Amino acid sequence: EFENGGGNTSALGIVRDTYTIPAGDVDPSQPPHAQHIAFYEGQWWAGGRVYNKGAHVGNNTRFNDNQKVILEYDSYKGTLMFFVGGKQQPDYISGIKEKVRFIVFLYLAGSSCLIRSLKKLAAPTSGHVANEQAVQW
Repeated sequence: EFENGGGNTSALGIVRDTYTIPAGDVDPSQPPHAQHIAFYEGQWWAGGRVYNKGAHVGNNTRFNDNQKVILEYDSYKGTLMFFVGGKQQPDYISGIKEKVRFIVFLYLAGSSCLIRSLKKLAAPTSGHVANEQAVQW
């Protein structure tokens, strides 16, 4: 959950485990970071898009403050699925065949993100949804 304007300038995603994100003002959609980071944006930029390596799709719901956003990483299938308010989103990331770390991007001072749970699932909760599109890792 994002608070204090975080939903307007926030993103959630993954970064290649071998990439070190530098300190300071880092835009994950711009080189060189974009080559190592894939993310789902909130209201900032165009809102609701999934980005990786300059490619993006934009069919997901924009998420705002105080909304529950879930990322489900399936290391066997190599996918990262997104859920907003309990509803699976159509755009996702596929082709992940390396170690990754989760990231939270916050732009405005005073913004916050509360991580309510981090757990290993026995089986994926995601399935197929209408109009789904993959962005290749």
